[in-house]
Amino acid sequence: MERNTDLSLQIPGETTNWGYGIGGKQLALVKAMAQLCNSGVTIYDLKKGVHIYTSSSFYRVFGFQGLGQQNVPNEVFDSRVHPDDLRKLAHNGALAMRYIMKLPACFRRDYKMITEYRIRNSTGDYIQVTEQHHVLELDRSGNVSLSLGVIDVSPNQAVGRGVQFQLINCHNGELVDLMPKEKPVTKDLTLREKQILEMIRSGNLSKEISHMLSISVHTVNTHRQRILEKLNAGNAMEAVLSARSKGIIV
Repeated sequence: MERNTDLSLQIPGETTNWGYGIGGKQLALVKAMAQLCNSGVTIYDLKKGVHIYTSSSFYRVFGFQGLGQQNVPNEVFDSRVHPDDLRKLAHNGALAMRYIMKLPACFRRDYKMITEYRIRNSTGDYIQVTEQHHVLELDRSGNVSLSLGVIDVSPNQAVGRGVQFQLINCHNGELVDLMPKEKPVTKDLTLREKQILEMIRSGNLSKEISHMLSISVHTVNTHRQRILEKLNAGNAMEAVLSARSKGIIV
């Protein structure tokens, strides 16, 4: 049985003939989904930067006027996104795409990105929305060419909630952590600080350290505080353990 490659999809009041790899049956399913769930649905061409299909329900929810359903520039929608959120969305999208493109092409459709952000509605107010992005089509080189976006008003309208982001494997539910972990900055200890830390490790109190080094208790405590700050430690025991793990003390 041959696959349907006729891209002219006849639906009352709508005609599409885009020349994309997406088949008529797939398009029919996308449009039926938009009607049934009343979500805003778009198909986005990543290379051209346009939404080649946008459901009428998208416009009803978010108040866009005078736009067609085909070839709507992405900038039109971006103009409604909160400026602070737009920068984060671009950054998160780049991280997700970088991760997906490192996978073998056969696995690139297995993931969806779920994002929450703020968008201005028809009354000019910012509301929180939830958007899911799925990889819809790959080109012959395995690059993502089309994505399917499904957007709804979020049930969580907490003020200032801003961007929330997840990348999920649709098959096993695995969450992909794309955010690089910031390593705590550890500053070098001075010779005196290392000496005092060794004494702390040996169980000496500040008063005893003061007597052995012929310095004031206040000076000892100042050194102790600086040691904690440099090692990002909450107490002396954490400082000792951190220093030993880094080879600062034996």
